[in-house]
Amino acid sequence: MRAEPAGAATPNGGAPSGAAPSSVATVDGVRIDAAAAFRLLLLSAPDEANNAVRQLVLDRVAAAEAAALRIGVPAAVVERELERLLAEQERRVAEASKGKRDLAAHAKATWGIERGAYVALARATLERSLLLERVVLHELALHPRVQLRLLRVKERSLAEEIARKLEQGADFAALARQHSEDGSAREGGLYPPLPSDVPSPLFERTEGLAPGQCSPVHEVATPDGPRYRIVQLLARLPADGGDLAARSAAIEQLLDARALSPTELEAWMRLMEGRHEIRFHGLGSNG
Repeated sequence: MRAEPAGAATPNGGAPSGAAPSSVATVDGVRIDAAAAFRLLLLSAPDEANNAVRQLVLDRVAAAEAAALRIGVPAAVVERELERLLAEQERRVAEASKGKRDLAAHAKATWGIERGAYVALARATLERSLLLERVVLHELALHPRVQLRLLRVKERSLAEEIARKLEQGADFAALARQHSEDGSAREGGLYPPLPSDVPSPLFERTEGLAPGQCSPVHEVATPDGPRYRIVQLLARLPADGGDLAARSAAIEQLLDARALSPTELEAWMRLMEGRHEIRFHGLGSNG
């Protein structure tokens, strides 16, 4: 989950320079409270407001877990990713303004802050995002895991034809790229290792499989109607009870190669639901 801006550049969190942390503006010396601004945002753009709340919850849980796991983000990684992020935002600002404005001018005109303050906000947001990635992967490594490939198609006849080809030695990844409508198709149906002690529909029909074996065709319900799925078990991995430094190094190497998967984040969130007391308060709540 990288800290990528939706527009040219958007600092996440913090208050405008010179403003009290709990206010967003003043009128004749009377403060307009940030909570009032949030309530208005919740009414006019509920998805964006709720996503912001969920992100704050994730950040708080990740910080607590990082302290418990005794992990952090290497300083060199923060600097490298910050340089990459700022360069991308500079490019987007220049493109949007047709070369008439740079990131410093954009931050000043949009939020009334100097470039240094903007960079500080971007760094803090990025550090939270990078920490979440590492917390998720450390936690998942502490559980026994299953890695698999998945192929899902709309027609049963096509699924059965694919199953016959697999029995004859066809390559699962190639068939998934060619036929699968699952989001993993581009990667040949490959899913990252996921904790086997967290119930998941991904693991259906894998219980008796040995590494390399495929499940029979089975029907699954989706919002778009029935689909037909085949799963190939790649590996069963034990929980990593080894050295923290070695695990950290392996995770850094993994994140150099790929981003955190949404399925990994989802599995971690399910684990955290059983560990932390998390309550979401609706509009008008005093909690």
